[in-house]
Amino acid sequence: MLPLNANQIPVMFNRAIGLARAGKPREALDLLGQLSKMAPKRAEIPFHMAQIHLQAGRAKDACDLLARAANLAPAELKVWQAYATAVAAHGDAQTKHDAKALLKTSKLAHRDRKAVARTMDAVQTSTARVSANASTAEINALVARINAGRMAEAEAQARQLIATRGKSEILSTIHGAALASLGRLDEAEAAFRTALKIDPDYGEAAAQLGQLLRATGHKREAKEVLLHARRLIPQNPIVLGNLGTLYHDQGAPREALECLDLVLKQDPDNQLALLTRAQAHLTLENAAQAISDLDHLERLTPATGETLALGAVARKLAGDADGTGDRIDAALTKDPDNLRVITIAANLLQQDGQMDAADTILRDALARGVRSGAMYRMIAQGKKLAPDDPLIAEMEALWSRDDLPEDGRMDLGYGLLKVMEDAGDYEKAWKYLSRSNKIMARLHPYDRAKAQSDFDRLRAFLDGFDEARIGTVGYQENQTIFVTGMPRSGTTLVEQILASHSTITGGDELGILHPMAFQAVAHTDREGGTVADMTADQLEKLGRDYQAAIDIRVPQAKRITDKTISTYQIAPLAWLALPNAKIVALRRDPRDNLWSIFKNRFVTGLHLYSYTQADLVDTYRLYTEYLALWRQMAPDRIYEIEYEALVADPETEVRKLLDFCGLAWEDACLDFHKTDRSVKTLSLAQVRQPLYSSSIGKWRRYEGHLTEMLDGLKGLDGVPED
Repeated sequence: MLPLNANQIPVMFNRAIGLARAGKPREALDLLGQLSKMAPKRAEIPFHMAQIHLQAGRAKDACDLLARAANLAPAELKVWQAYATAVAAHGDAQTKHDAKALLKTSKLAHRDRKAVARTMDAVQTSTARVSANASTAEINALVARINAGRMAEAEAQARQLIATRGKSEILSTIHGAALASLGRLDEAEAAFRTALKIDPDYGEAAAQLGQLLRATGHKREAKEVLLHARRLIPQNPIVLGNLGTLYHDQGAPREALECLDLVLKQDPDNQLALLTRAQAHLTLENAAQAISDLDHLERLTPATGETLALGAVARKLAGDADGTGDRIDAALTKDPDNLRVITIAANLLQQDGQMDAADTILRDALARGVRSGAMYRMIAQGKKLAPDDPLIAEMEALWSRDDLPEDGRMDLGYGLLKVMEDAGDYEKAWKYLSRSNKIMARLHPYDRAKAQSDFDRLRAFLDGFDEARIGTVGYQENQTIFVTGMPRSGTTLVEQILASHSTITGGDELGILHPMAFQAVAHTDREGGTVADMTADQLEKLGRDYQAAIDIRVPQAKRITDKTISTYQIAPLAWLALPNAKIVALRRDPRDNLWSIFKNRFVTGLHLYSYTQADLVDTYRLYTEYLALWRQMAPDRIYEIEYEALVADPETEVRKLLDFCGLAWEDACLDFHKTDRSVKTLSLAQVRQPLYSSSIGKWRRYEGHLTEMLDGLKGLDGVPED
């Protein structure tokens, strides 16, 4: 790119600000990020990037950017005021300490410096204001009634004050809170919206409306409203608690933890926050932290079936088989009809290959009247149902009901898909699948533009990558074998083969390196640097931090496999931070691969591209572009293995695989299906069988329905011509 002249920078800058105001924050950040590298001494660039991050509730990112802006413009009060607000919103002690240390070096007047410091120390949980329509005593009396649970009285009094004194944001919010507690949700929503119409910046009204929208299933709008509330009252526990729960429900556990940590800092015994944080830790497979939160919760209140079941999951992650069994038995005894307990118990059994035992738990629960689409799906996917199994008619009858909730219909549809495929009725199978995928895509939309932007930004960051650095930097002691690729491409199979070797422990999908690597990249990128600017110390720390994390997750393992799907997106960072690790990438006929993804239901929040044919094609295209870029950068550092070749000639392919990984031949690697280990992915049944070729070409059964996918794949790398 040619260097910018003095006239081009303001043009690009104004365009970025226009994008932000037009509701396109990601495009604005991309453009500002480019400008930051081109004009690294312009304080207004990180300042406005921080404003966008604050608008999205990312206070930590905003703090980092504003620290940079403050260094560049130490006398600019507006920058320091924004920095102080971000620090207060983030609430992290170290961030506040660093900000105050930087503040001492500022060129602000003494009075301004003291005001900025006070803002940094503020714990803003509420909006300070007085109602012109009611006295402080009247407002306090209304709040006292609500706090005492006298909701009907509070509602009547608030309604009377509004009728006689006129509407105000405070009265309407209190009225809405009383209405919500009385179950009059539509009226409550209207009251909160009235309050925000009177004053869009009344944080309490936004907090209450966001909470109501989340509770009634309007999650997308709830997130927008709660993020707005967080900008106004960043430490409010209602806002943070609901955002944390919402992030958890949407499959964003790290964002959930950031909110829930702040709630529990204010109120360490908040039971809902402890429960939700434990679940977020479980999603990230942080067993020790989840156990700590669950143990704390059980010290506050008697254990429930759900907390016992979650404790079983945590102990399984920690490798405590006895503790897992004891907890799940206690959970089933305590609350045998709790849906969460039933599905967790069945899932743990399925992971261990105990399909019959899982089936018994699920069917016994159905016989007791417990019903959910997830239960039917687990039964159908756990084992093949006999054609005359009465459960099939029961599932079809349930599907035909008009009052079936969408999420229940979705899970039931994936179960019926499996039943119809087993029966060879592919038209019926498609009917159930297409409806279920449409529901999933609507409830959890995929951001295709972000995926492309992430690739483009990483490619730009890697400009100037030096292959000669591999082995001269990073943590040398780690020898992890990363197995990566598209979901359903054979990654679980290859990990099982490797984990059958006497020197290898299967780690499964650890999900550790990717967030660590991107945090390191973000730090360097914010400073205007590229991969060439990542220091030897920084890369060794990344490798050591990964090793420390796997030592906790997979203790006493000499060498592990890590089957994190997304590793293919960060291969060069793995090479630099872990030079003795290996990366194995799976390739599979994309028609089979994408069809297999399309017909499966993944954990909420993961692989959101899976539910439309267009998104699948675009994701596959990006996968091939990642691999092509890595081949160009370091052709000998990544080993690509074809699923079809592995199935056709397993011994030859396994020998080549072991040779790449530096492993001696062992017959057990061909008898991988005999290896006794827990498997948590959708392939848990397949890896317990010898290699088979029956999954090849299954897309042809649905060829007439897959026109969009097949046309989109034409001309892409790895697509057969037949």
